[in-house]
Amino acid sequence: MSKGVIVGIDIGSTKICAVAGIMDGVEKVKILDIVEEPTQRGRVSNGTVVNLEFTAKDIDRILTVLSDKADININNVIVNISGENVEGRSHQSSITRNDSRSTIRKEEIERLAVDIRKSFRPTAGNVIIHTFPQEFLVDKTTVPDNPVGRFGIILGGNFFLVSTPNDPHLALRRTIESVGVKVQNNRRFIPLKIVHTLFTPLADAMAVLSEIDRKLGVVVVNIGGDTTEIAIFQESGLRHIAVIPFAGKSITNDLVKAFQILPDHAEKLKLIMGAVPPNEVGKNEIIKIPGIEGLPDKEIVAQNVSIIIEERLKEIATMVMAEIMHSGYDGQLISGVVLTGGTSNIAMIKDVFAQVTNGMNIRVGNTIRNIGESAISKITDPKYATVVGLVLSGFLPLDERVPQEVIWGDLPESQSQSGYMNGVDTPSVSRNSGKREEPQDDEPTSGGLFGWLKKKVSSAGKIDMGDDKNYTN
Repeated sequence: MSKGVIVGIDIGSTKICAVAGIMDGVEKVKILDIVEEPTQRGRVSNGTVVNLEFTAKDIDRILTVLSDKADININNVIVNISGENVEGRSHQSSITRNDSRSTIRKEEIERLAVDIRKSFRPTAGNVIIHTFPQEFLVDKTTVPDNPVGRFGIILGGNFFLVSTPNDPHLALRRTIESVGVKVQNNRRFIPLKIVHTLFTPLADAMAVLSEIDRKLGVVVVNIGGDTTEIAIFQESGLRHIAVIPFAGKSITNDLVKAFQILPDHAEKLKLIMGAVPPNEVGKNEIIKIPGIEGLPDKEIVAQNVSIIIEERLKEIATMVMAEIMHSGYDGQLISGVVLTGGTSNIAMIKDVFAQVTNGMNIRVGNTIRNIGESAISKITDPKYATVVGLVLSGFLPLDERVPQEVIWGDLPESQSQSGYMNGVDTPSVSRNSGKREEPQDDEPTSGGLFGWLKKKVSSAGKIDMGDDKNYTN
């Protein structure tokens, strides 16, 4: 992985955030600085960039501030992928080895992974962005760890492939690539280097999960502004992903509509009253909201606010539980649920999820792993798990059983001497080249819970979240 400065960029519906990091001398990642701005209306919707030009300007401004604050050159960036149409599915295949008398080599694992990726057929219009190993099979015997060094004739594998609609993916890349260094003397334009893109909850997993979590079974639930995104791990493999079109803004919009107040006031109410369950709020307690444009102050019954927040959180938790059950791993996730994203800061959320998930272990992902010395104390906030995880993915492997090129979709050098399987490599650039270079050592889909479930059922024939059955034992 890269040894220079890596910048993670989290492009969300509520904020755009950039974090710079480097690898320190004890194999930990040191966070240099962080810059964020609220996402302006009309820039990002349901996790997808919808206004390329203005989003690019926002990112350009944020990176310039980050470059100045951290006194660094920004060459390499890693960006999150979100969106309601991100899909995941297992796929199985095998290869017959030429020499059964020799042990399995790394190059054969790579060849298997490339074969699986090439034989996989995503939904029409989608592009594969990740290929994660689940387990391997050597002569039909399951091998959960790395099979390199084993004897066998048939090498098979189960992999989990993540895909996303091509058009939004290209739009995101073009947005980033339109931010770069403009060389005025000969009018050349050099884009930033995109190291890779990463599905949001997988970035969170880099920041908040241990290998033990992945082994025992765990659900990462990122509750952002427009969407709730899920990744399920078990026996160290990625098993299931899902995107639910309800999240923090759903709660805010409920409060705005119920009490006819401004979104800013609703956001404050959400955090204040989200700390107190309805049964602990006095029935006569009143909250005063400042009037607008000379209108009188509003008086709101505090218990009603708490009820609305709790009910919407229950709805989101119910959808998450439905996905856990749909995945087939209900009852097998010993490490439970890890909540990330800004909405996980609502204090009552742990109790609500514990109630809805029948007592699963619930924790908020505010323990950041693999981070060394850093003066940026606020990175422990779960709303920064994504952007910190993006930086970590530039230095640490997502899965040690395969080369990282396999996960990102690049052809390993042993399989091809040039080119990518998807995308085109872009030249590295230097932002603020005079700086030192570090050493090279609106409410979403309507219909509420039942509308979402109806959509899931009606699309079941179109989007298969289960295993492909084309592998013959």
